[in-house]
Amino acid sequence: MIRLRGIAFVLAIGMGATLANPAMSGVVYVGVAVIDGNGIDKSGLGGALLEDGKSHQNGLNGFGSGLAYAGNGNFYALADRGPNKVVYSGGAAVDNTTSYDNRFQQFHINLTPVGSPDINGKYSSYQVNTQNTGTVLLKNSSDQQYQGISSGSPVGTGNPRLDSEGIVVAPDHSVWISDEYGPYILHFDAQGHQIGSLTLPQGFQIANPGATGAFETANNTFGRVNNRGMEGLAITPDGKHLVGMMQSSLIQDGGLTGVNTRIIVYDLTDPLAAPKQFDYRLDNTSNVVSDILAINDHQFLVGERNSASGAQGVKLLYEIDLNQANAPTDLAGTVYSGTNASNGMPATAIPNGVTPLDKHLFANIGDLLRQANPFSSVNGKGDLPDKIEGYAWGPDLADGRHLLLATNDNDYAQSQISGYPNYFFAFAVDPSDVPGFQPAVFVPEPGSLTIGVVGCLSLLVLGFRAQRRSSAS
Repeated sequence: MIRLRGIAFVLAIGMGATLANPAMSGVVYVGVAVIDGNGIDKSGLGGALLEDGKSHQNGLNGFGSGLAYAGNGNFYALADRGPNKVVYSGGAAVDNTTSYDNRFQQFHINLTPVGSPDINGKYSSYQVNTQNTGTVLLKNSSDQQYQGISSGSPVGTGNPRLDSEGIVVAPDHSVWISDEYGPYILHFDAQGHQIGSLTLPQGFQIANPGATGAFETANNTFGRVNNRGMEGLAITPDGKHLVGMMQSSLIQDGGLTGVNTRIIVYDLTDPLAAPKQFDYRLDNTSNVVSDILAINDHQFLVGERNSASGAQGVKLLYEIDLNQANAPTDLAGTVYSGTNASNGMPATAIPNGVTPLDKHLFANIGDLLRQANPFSSVNGKGDLPDKIEGYAWGPDLADGRHLLLATNDNDYAQSQISGYPNYFFAFAVDPSDVPGFQPAVFVPEPGSLTIGVVGCLSLLVLGFRAQRRSSAS
């Protein structure tokens, strides 16, 4: 049974009937910004066409795979491995991926109230103002550009490939990014140069990577499912813990037929300690994890969605608590540690002795957006996008409510490619619905003499991160 504040109703989901309820009354849609995908970013790369003959290397597009707040109204929007929806000559050998330079886009976003507040002092809508202020290209520790093409080499080698999916900004302004190809968790400075990485537990990475999903599926018996690596990434507001989520079950946990997916929790104050692993159960095998967002040091929102658009699209935010009353089981210390093909979790069952994370519906994002109907018909589609993948808090709104932003991966749709525009959807969250909310805190920009407690913690992490390299780095 899924507990929820307020009224409940029955919703049939996946493995059985579970109680849930509609979006909380304190979470409301308030505005949207639409970016059509035909712009030019700040990379300075020029407009050369990629291998698909449609997409430009410098396009301001496809940046909704992850979203992170960076302070002072600034946000980092993460592009994934790049365009791969257009079939081109020779593309079958690389699943139609391209030599796209991995990057994240920097945006300044502010919201202006529209009209007058109601009797409770709340505004019903806001104008969402966005400005692309920069583009940061991602390079490895040898200053080699990461690219999304699937024929690239593993992280830590020449011609490295990257399928970047999750992004967070640490208190010291450095950036953590999760990857689907490995999976990996990589650490970059604010200029996009890799400065470290975290070791994933044994059993997460596949033994035989290849240039096509068909090859990887046929030649691996454990690790992430093809194109379903580490999708979500969160950092606690105090900067002490980094939390990653797999998009769906590992191969040894049932793969595409499984609902048990793993959350990994790193203690950044003890970088040499093995991370904890917890079980998060998807509603059904059609759903995947799209992102995870910290509320405080133990509560998180998990984006769970299916791959459908329009009326059939399921886009949910669940709340979880690592400090739940019935403590979740650290799978790393059990026979379900997942280190190889023989000690994974059951595909759908919960084994005796394993307590999964409880989840409680926080907001039905799909329903909120369908009710508001803010969709643009640019590129031919004017309904709920299929891939709402990035979530981030922002500065509080003018009426005192918390700002929650959501964005979509539009698969690089543009005038030559049908799809969806890039959206920034804005929601207002009443503080009473997140009573333990803690805003992100960042140390002063370089040049300031004030460091403080969080700054000291960041320096501690910086001192240790070189010891925490991935085995493939």
